[in-house]
Amino acid sequence: MPIDWMANLRNATDVRRNHSVRSAPDSKANYPWIDDATCRHFSVQFAKNKSFPKWALTSFPGSGVTWTRQLIEGVTGIYTGTVYGTIEPPIIDGDHHGNEAERECGCTILIKDHGYPESHAYMGTNRPYENRGILILRNPFDALFTYGHYLWSGNDQTGTASPNVFNGTNWDDHVSYVADEWAEHADRWIQYIQEGTVIFYERLLQDTENELRRLLKAIHFVDANHPPVDPERMRCTLQHKDRVDRKRSNKPKVSLRSMDHSKFMSSIERVQASLSKKGWPLLPLHLYDLHTPVDALRVSE
Repeated sequence: MPIDWMANLRNATDVRRNHSVRSAPDSKANYPWIDDATCRHFSVQFAKNKSFPKWALTSFPGSGVTWTRQLIEGVTGIYTGTVYGTIEPPIIDGDHHGNEAERECGCTILIKDHGYPESHAYMGTNRPYENRGILILRNPFDALFTYGHYLWSGNDQTGTASPNVFNGTNWDDHVSYVADEWAEHADRWIQYIQEGTVIFYERLLQDTENELRRLLKAIHFVDANHPPVDPERMRCTLQHKDRVDRKRSNKPKVSLRSMDHSKFMSSIERVQASLSKKGWPLLPLHLYDLHTPVDALRVSE
């Protein structure tokens, strides 16, 4: 089905904000819903250079940042970038160019970054965000396994590892590392961010539209000086939110020992305290699977 370029051009122009997308059909535009007759005309493009200040989109690995990038691009029509450049696979299969952006271009709406905020250099490039950022937090018990599958499937964003790897010395080291680093990463960004907010992966799953609107408001994409989100773009984003481009179909897990479970609970308490001190929303623990430790399971049998 040929693309209706005039409809696309009207659509791109309809983003209508100071950080407008390029005014003509872009050779690097992506059409994320090309197979949907009601959504195929919506494109994702680069904004004009220097349109956006640098905003971090940060998370501990395995916390859903790729999916969040898909949602943001769908609802805004503007690419997100990454500090890791083209060494990172595109966030969707097909003709996607967001990872190609120069880090200083000001042409992406947010920039993925798993690092610490005070780490101002990556591959020789400075990356200060001037205290602007969106922090994504996910249940650390779930991030533990998602990150493990990524590491032990050869850094494959959709691969899964054998359940056999979730034991032994390497697994013990991984558990300790994730418990410490999940909390350390969150704590540092909570303290660093002065302009922005925290987004919870579980709430984004449960109430995608409202969490997206809260995110866009936090980065001033939607506020008193900018028009509201295009309702058709929002409809298409929500209709296609369950993409499987970067989703693992099978994620085996194992039960944790009580000592390891306690490490994660301590990390959760640390981050809760940091969020409370900041005056930000608290972790939605009622939405968490807290993974009953294996010792407790044996006692109950």
